[in-house]
Amino acid sequence: MLARLRSAWLVAIVASGAALALDACGASTPSSPGPCGAPKGQVVVAYPAPGATAIPDNVAGVIFASTDGLSGGYQAWLLPYGSSEFLEFAPVATVTPPLPAPNMIPTFPNPVYQESASAGVVLPADTEVGVYLNDSNSYCSPRLLSTFTTQ
Repeated sequence: MLARLRSAWLVAIVASGAALALDACGASTPSSPGPCGAPKGQVVVAYPAPGATAIPDNVAGVIFASTDGLSGGYQAWLLPYGSSEFLEFAPVATVTPPLPAPNMIPTFPNPVYQESASAGVVLPADTEVGVYLNDSNSYCSPRLLSTFTTQ
């Protein structure tokens, strides 16, 4: 009887731990985590400029501008209209101006520019694309920052 009780207790502990592990990686949680954001300060998309049109479908990357810089775990995720799958770009790396056109210069002073390279991703032609900020080192939902349209 004591062995069965210990066994049942062990099963309950293991099941509880498994549920927590699944919840931590988002596999079973009904509520969504908060949106990914800059660790502190502000972050915007500098290229392609928000709302830009005729952006090449083989865009080389997305350039973020932030007040404090983003850690290497941040990356652009793109979502073409009508698609259910994100296209993941590379982790951010620092770039210096001049930026490709069309770009948007942020309103805050001394922006830190970082590019998330496409690694050869080709987007669908003549399609609106959402630009999301993702933190691959955190359990958060990618955050929509802007959109642009491919040529």
